[in-house]
Amino acid sequence: MKPIIEQRGLRAPAACAYVGMGRSKFLDLVAKGLAPRPKKPSAGVTIWDRIDLDRWIDGMEQAQ
Repeated sequence: MKPIIEQRGLRAPAACAYVGMGRSKFLDLVAKGLAPRPKKPSAGVTIWDRIDLDRWIDGMEQAQ
């Protein structure tokens, strides 16, 4: 049996799904500097670090 490995680097669709937002809203927050910026490990590859997304979510204020 192979060990289950959680993916840490998420492409845009997976990052949006992970944080529970639509793509346009998420990318708008990224562009405004309100959400974590992606990392670019190589040409044509853009990923968000799952740990950065977790920290961002943990730091959000509760909606009232």
